[in-house]
Amino acid sequence: MQTTGAAASSRIVVVDVLRAFALFGIIVTHASDGFLEGAKPTPTFMIFSSWDAFALQAQTLLTYGKFYTLFSFLFGLSFAIQMRNAEQKGRAFGGRFVWRLTVLLLIAIVHSAFFSGDVLMVYALLGLLLMLFRKRKTRTLVITGLILILNLPGMMLGAVVSQVAQRPEMQAQIETGTQESLKNAQITLEEKQRGDAPALVKRNLTEGLVAKLGFLVITGRLWVTFGLFLLGIAAGRLEIFRDTHENREFFRKLLWRAAPVALITSLGVVLMPFNFLPLNTKELGGYISMSLQQVSLSAVYLAAVTLLFWRKPAGFLNQLAPMGKMGLTTYVLQSVFGLLVFYGFGLGLLGTVGVAASIGFSILFFAVQVLLAIWWLKYFSMGPLEWLWRALTYFTWQPARAEAPRAASGVPSGP
Repeated sequence: MQTTGAAASSRIVVVDVLRAFALFGIIVTHASDGFLEGAKPTPTFMIFSSWDAFALQAQTLLTYGKFYTLFSFLFGLSFAIQMRNAEQKGRAFGGRFVWRLTVLLLIAIVHSAFFSGDVLMVYALLGLLLMLFRKRKTRTLVITGLILILNLPGMMLGAVVSQVAQRPEMQAQIETGTQESLKNAQITLEEKQRGDAPALVKRNLTEGLVAKLGFLVITGRLWVTFGLFLLGIAAGRLEIFRDTHENREFFRKLLWRAAPVALITSLGVVLMPFNFLPLNTKELGGYISMSLQQVSLSAVYLAAVTLLFWRKPAGFLNQLAPMGKMGLTTYVLQSVFGLLVFYGFGLGLLGTVGVAASIGFSILFFAVQVLLAIWWLKYFSMGPLEWLWRALTYFTWQPARAEAPRAASGVPSGP
């Protein structure tokens, strides 16, 4: 296993690396629409050149939905680790975990008030359901998780929608709904461009929450996320992130089996029209391709990064570990970056720069975050929001200073 210091038995660094890798994809995805995070007012929004069109297509294929998948899987893995640690220490787990999620929900509400793309609220609420599965057999978790992450419920819903949508009496309703959606998207865009904070907060905490629930349902992310939680718990129980020969073989098989599926379904995404509410058979094919592509390419990323880290644990990927250790702080700070760069109460670049430039800005900021995390964990044992989360969870002041300054490579230790 790849760990350092006294915490070698309790913290697996490759998991922190994977979490940071997921955060890279998340910020790129959010930046591709200028942190608008919602319906676009026009199909060509933020596309000013062929580079922007290429960047958007590449982002759709390589990052959209894939890194949120990794982030959700790691959340379930953390649940399993926390449960095992509590059992080893003879501590009650259920009540403490529920309160921990309650604290996360409070943080999420504040985050959601300003950024409609928040996932923490979904994690906190769906996380409560994990208590119903914590004593289920690992086989049950895997089977249930696979059914959900393959978006089989969403595909069935999409098939029904594609049939109903072809009825003549539905055409007028679809057109009316489309026009209303575009109108609301334009109003939301203008509020964010103006930097109208009161209007933004009001919208995000009212109709924005309804819109988010609708998005979670039509995209399948509601059950896909929970399925990823279940697979994360199973992975934690099986300890697949311990560096052993058997686990290396598992990830090699996962890589070579998932890669062809990812390639074929990527071609499907490119060649077939795509709509989360498919209006015909072709759009249904695009929806199915996208659902399977997100899962298979996420598996490729997971296996490839894990194997690369195990091959050279002191290499470049090791520099990502500190960021992964303070994942909550990193995630929220990325939203702060997006709001200050793109919204009107900051630089106001939303809608004035293209997709390619926006993604470029996000990559630069990610690099800054990597360096900032390395520096921070030389002097502190956890990120500021991690400290707040833990302090509120245990109702005690948490020690924040690191035991001793660490080297610039920044591999974190401690639970």
